Amino acid sequence: MGHTVTGAARHGAVDLVERAEELAALRSAYEEAEDTRGSLVVLGGAVGTGKTALLRAWTERVAPDALVLTATACRAERELSLGVLEQLVRGCPELPAATVERTLAWCDEAASAPPVTDSPAPTSPVSTSPVPTSPVPTSAALRGLCEALRRLVGERPVLIAVDDAHHADAASLQCLLYVVRRLRSARLHVLFTEYVHQKAGNALLGSEFLHEPALRRIGLEPLSKAGVEAVLARQLDAETAQDLTPVVHGMSAGRPLLVRALADDHRSTGRAGEAFGRAALGFLYRHEAPVTEVARAVAVLGEQADPDLVGRLLDVDAASVARAVHQLTVAEVLHEGRLWHPAFGAAVLDGMPTEERRALHGRVAALLYEEGAPADEVAAHLVAADRSDTPWAVPVFEEAARLALEDDRVETGVGYLRAAHQRCEGPEQRNAIVGALADAEWRLDPAKVLRHLPDRAPAPAPAPAATLAPTGSSTPTHVTPAPLATPTPPLPAHLLWHGRVDEGLDAISALTGPSPAGAPSMNAADLDTPWLWGAYLYPGHVKERLGSDVLSAQRSAPPAATPELQGAGTLMNDLLRGGEHDATEAAERTLNRYRLGPRTVAVQTAALATLTYRDRPHRAAAWCDGLIAQAGERNSPTWQAWFTAWRALIHLRQGDPAAAERRSAAALDLIGAKGWGAAIGLPLAAAVQAKAALGDVDGAAALLERPVPQAVFQTRTGLHYLAARGRYHLATGCHYAALCDFYACGTRMSSWGVDLPALESWRLGAAEAYLALGESLLARQLVDDQMTLPAPADGRTWGMTLRLRAATSPAPGRAELLDEAVAVLGGAGDVFELARAVAEQSEAVRVGGETERARLLARKAELLARRWGSAPLPATAPPAPNPAASQHPGHSEPDAELTEAERRVAELAADGFTNREISRKLYVTVSTVEQHLTRIYRKLDVKRLDLQAVLG
Repeated sequence: MGHTVTGAARHGAVDLVERAEELAALRSAYEEAEDTRGSLVVLGGAVGTGKTALLRAWTERVAPDALVLTATACRAERELSLGVLEQLVRGCPELPAATVERTLAWCDEAASAPPVTDSPAPTSPVSTSPVPTSPVPTSAALRGLCEALRRLVGERPVLIAVDDAHHADAASLQCLLYVVRRLRSARLHVLFTEYVHQKAGNALLGSEFLHEPALRRIGLEPLSKAGVEAVLARQLDAETAQDLTPVVHGMSAGRPLLVRALADDHRSTGRAGEAFGRAALGFLYRHEAPVTEVARAVAVLGEQADPDLVGRLLDVDAASVARAVHQLTVAEVLHEGRLWHPAFGAAVLDGMPTEERRALHGRVAALLYEEGAPADEVAAHLVAADRSDTPWAVPVFEEAARLALEDDRVETGVGYLRAAHQRCEGPEQRNAIVGALADAEWRLDPAKVLRHLPDRAPAPAPAPAATLAPTGSSTPTHVTPAPLATPTPPLPAHLLWHGRVDEGLDAISALTGPSPAGAPSMNAADLDTPWLWGAYLYPGHVKERLGSDVLSAQRSAPPAATPELQGAGTLMNDLLRGGEHDATEAAERTLNRYRLGPRTVAVQTAALATLTYRDRPHRAAAWCDGLIAQAGERNSPTWQAWFTAWRALIHLRQGDPAAAERRSAAALDLIGAKGWGAAIGLPLAAAVQAKAALGDVDGAAALLERPVPQAVFQTRTGLHYLAARGRYHLATGCHYAALCDFYACGTRMSSWGVDLPALESWRLGAAEAYLALGESLLARQLVDDQMTLPAPADGRTWGMTLRLRAATSPAPGRAELLDEAVAVLGGAGDVFELARAVAEQSEAVRVGGETERARLLARKAELLARRWGSAPLPATAPPAPNPAASQHPGHSEPDAELTEAERRVAELAADGFTNREISRKLYVTVSTVEQHLTRIYRKLDVKRLDLQAVLG
């Protein structure tokens, strides 16, 4: 035989890493045998340690000098008598044809002979019947085989190599044992490989061969980390091999079979995949039953796996399970009773037929249910089993969903509720599950809830307006919607969120009265959430439904029953009226007391709104940051988006439009427009106002082009949207459009009874528009009206009011009002409004003749504007005539004093260009630029750094 390197040989070469000692031992056993002696070697090791590769490599090395007969035993052919012997003679083309024919004839003769029966041992308590044994060749045939081999070894050494000999049939091993014993003085070498941790399927290999004096055992161990790296380096580059070694060694336990598969997967997909799956299954199937079945059971059971449960699941005795677990542990498939790596478990499960795997999961679910295991453990197997005929499945799924949602495994909880919904029977159970499912899906994306909402009913005939009784009130409702023919879950909070305000409030009304047939009963405390959403989103509608004398009775459930919603009545009343004197303290107590959750998100929204609308943006910001962090920890994109939008609004009220722009964009990305429903006015308003403040009017216009539901303009978030659109129109010079938006905002606030200055200062926005139009008297009237409304004396709204009061006042009194406005805004922390106030203060001081102070204030305003990345500061106060202008040219308007050429040079210098750059842009000499700048500084009485503030 030649030395052609086949694919198998190439793999063998790869696998022979760290096998030098074993090869040396094989060589020693072969070469130390004298010409008149042979050898008997058993190469043992665990599955996948490279025994086959080492056997092939050795047979190829000795093939030029020896006649090599090879065979591979397998479990499927263990009962095939003389199958290994047939492989040995058929697989060697160098055997004389006559020898092959005679040997095969002996095999046929033995196969056709009746089986020999052995009498049972006299001590056997089981049976006294004769035990059949495998047929073997006759004595004449064995002697003939022995003589044939004797002639062959007379010519050159003969090597008989049997791979996986522990699976060999007994008849073949008996023939080989006969030959070995009679040719001990001949050059006959026999090499077996076997799995050392498995009991042989026959007695000969484990007993008779052990007594042979020439027997030598060689053991193979898994590869070390260095060996794994060497194998990887032969298939991958050295750097990649070094990086992958720790992971691959952990996944393969040092078995070359698995190492090679992982290297193949890394080249193709970069992770454990198909090749590793095939290798893992091949590795597992080489073990005896019930090892494979036990591995499957452990993979399915996961953390619930224990020997007793595995035995009951497979209907296998405890001793057999213990032996299988021991073999898998020795093979490092199991570690402390669990599969050593998730990828191996995935390969085991993927290798099972689908129906078989589902049936196994179904048996596990039933077994765990009988054992009283936690519902989420049972439910996971029910889902995998995909069974719908289990009568106890629905309550198990409901309980499992509750546990998953409490543990913030929201997607898992949604999956359990969907499974329960598919299996439930009866409208009452179905509606309860749909309600829980809608609440869970809302945490992920409110758009998912739309499919659970009832179809919009046709407009009813005119009827007297319904009066909604408060929670716990004994007053009956005047109008109660008739129950639907097919009851549907009310879902009032979700109806309100998606703009279906009348349906949502009707649902609350129905739930406070007698429960319609098929509708789930609702605890009075469960109505706090829809009440609060209604009070926040639709204050006008809720006040109309509630009437004027029932708010104090709204809280019906005792505090002990709903501790997480204590103070909800106070906050709701403040949202509807803005008149609760202790609302700010109640809001902070609420935010401090509870963790964010499904029952608290509405009350925490109300608390956050109370702080914001009471002109406490910095206190609201700290709480809002905490709520955003909790929303991320609790795996709710909806909560995260909602409070991120709130944070954007608070950033605006802290004078940081750049941060508001980032936050609002993040909020809009977290959930789509469809999911935002009627609440989309909040993130859009913050984004539009931020972009307008930063001078990105094109970006603001693009946002305003996005369609919004009509219901937005019935909500409190619609007020922010209208005000933001008004400020966009101010930034673009569309002053009449701005007035329309501000007055629309004001009309709604007044009609809803929530005309609070800090909610939206629409009067100040309209006043700015009037000032730009030259209508200072109308602007002054709006500002005076604003000053009569309650507002904290240290809040930003009061500082903004003072700034506009100064803008509408005669020039002599402006400086004093602006000084007060700057002091208030500085304390409130609104950098944006502070910069505007300081800029107008600079102008007022300049008009008063304090040139140096005006210059310093202008520089301060510029620096403040840079802090938030502002566009040029907009002027609010109209320019006032300066009687000293004729005597002091530096106090005149820049454009009136500078020539066209000087103005171009001044603008470029204000933008930061150097003199040389200005000369190139204007195609003049540097000397000309310097002369222009000298005249500019003299005319405006400024330095170069002050040009930007002066030119505006």
